[in-house]
Amino acid sequence: MTEQSRLQSMVQRLLGDSMAQRLLGPGLWALVIKVASAGFSYMMLVAFARMMDADGYGQFGVMLNLAIVIATVAAMGLPTAVMRFWSGHLARNEPALAAGFHRSAQRLLLVSSLGIIAAAALAGFLGILNMTLTSALLVALLLSGFAFGDYYANALRAQGLVLWSMVPRDIIWRLLAPALAGLLFWRNGHLSAVAAIACCVLIMLLGAAAQAWVSSRAARRDTGDVAPQTDWTNWRKPLLPLASASILYAMVQQLDVVVVGGLVGQAEAGAYFAAQKTASLLGLVMIAGGLVAAPLMSAAFQAGKMSDLQKLCKMLAAAIAVTTAIGFVILLVVGKPLLAVFDPAYQTAFPILVILAVGYGVDALAGPTAYLMQMTSLEGSYLRIMAIVYGLVLALQFALVPHYGAIAAAAATAFGVCLWNILSIYYLRKTIGVDSSILSFFLPPQKPNRTET
Repeated sequence: MTEQSRLQSMVQRLLGDSMAQRLLGPGLWALVIKVASAGFSYMMLVAFARMMDADGYGQFGVMLNLAIVIATVAAMGLPTAVMRFWSGHLARNEPALAAGFHRSAQRLLLVSSLGIIAAAALAGFLGILNMTLTSALLVALLLSGFAFGDYYANALRAQGLVLWSMVPRDIIWRLLAPALAGLLFWRNGHLSAVAAIACCVLIMLLGAAAQAWVSSRAARRDTGDVAPQTDWTNWRKPLLPLASASILYAMVQQLDVVVVGGLVGQAEAGAYFAAQKTASLLGLVMIAGGLVAAPLMSAAFQAGKMSDLQKLCKMLAAAIAVTTAIGFVILLVVGKPLLAVFDPAYQTAFPILVILAVGYGVDALAGPTAYLMQMTSLEGSYLRIMAIVYGLVLALQFALVPHYGAIAAAAATAFGVCLWNILSIYYLRKTIGVDSSILSFFLPPQKPNRTET
């Protein structure tokens, strides 16, 4: 029996044939691509670091992370909403409403992006945010590419096109953007942060355009030639919590680099950016596992099969905890050399790397908590917990970073991750009787008061 056969047999025994087929079918492709994308992402950031000086790389990191955060604002929750409404309307035999949401979402994204580009032009002209006109416009174009890319990735995932949903952003962009920057570096002998961002913008927009074309063809395949209809009464209600949760998540992941850059300096932000991206490798298994298992969580919960849901969470918790623990030990050993790959001077950020890695380690022990809350109709509670915790983190960073530097930003972030997971695990055990953490092996949650089907 091959290793793949053994894995399939084990998953079938734990979760049943139907859930095993979904876990090991298209979801496995998503897992493979996500693992590959992490390596390409790291190599991309290293390549840019080797072509820029410390201040330039710090500026590049601030601009990139700022674009990612603002892109979630521009997207208005539509990337998550399209997975819910496209699939839901087609399942209820409402192709006109599915087509209507897809068309309306794209128009809203276009209006939102144009508005942000205009605001960026004004901000650059007036010198707001300490950015030139060119820098501000490039950040606006990049965030527009991120917003459209996120939307089309999820639309294509809902349309069953897993490869097209992931490859342009997760693989092609991360290969071609640094390659294009390398040509500029080879010709000019140097690379500025503005030129690096311009390379990212060009490749990102081309990828989003290709995804838009494929998604349009898939939409016609699924809905035919029906006249699109709108239903904003039902669409509007979930958009605010979905958008708010997306924005908060992006801020938790990206904004500390911007805070360090604004309060300490660009060179310090560059070192922090390298440490953050290195530590984030520990979150790879968490992201990939959640990406594959999220639809299964939703299906089990909606069917009332809570014991199946708990089995799935325990399997994920064990896999995530073991692999992340191994990764944590490896990171302690090779952390300094990894930082030196970006820039030898960045080895001084090793304490920051360790602190952030502790946060990712606790996150791994907690299992796919965020995915579980969003897949079990607890998105409102998810948003409230995130808002409270991140508000506290941001307050700590603004209070401590001016006095203690970037290490205070890392400590506040790690503290927030630990607090968020503790509160979420407690809430999940109390409300639905399911625990996604490693704690479930030693202290099983109370069984929920519901009859399984």
